Amino acid sequence: MPASKQFKVLAVRLPEPELRRFKSLAASRGISVQNAVHQALESWASQPKSAFPEPLDALEGSLADVDIEGLLRRERQDELLKDRFWS
Repeated sequence: MPASKQFKVLAVRLPEPELRRFKSLAASRGISVQNAVHQALESWASQPKSAFPEPLDALEGSLADVDIEGLLRRERQDELLKDRFWS
């Protein structure tokens, strides 16, 4: 199978009520959740760059002095620890 046709898994954490809602919406539209996520990502990817907020280093006001990237790294580490705990 060519590399372009190989599939990889994308995991997303959602609260149970949101997941049920998305599954229900997808079913009511006659598509799978996988297809719905694919459509959403394609829609996001096709938006012009100007539709997205400024980069993290352009923060102003009360967030200007916050290490956002450090917070994101710590949050990711916490997620990985949770994954190890639950697997």
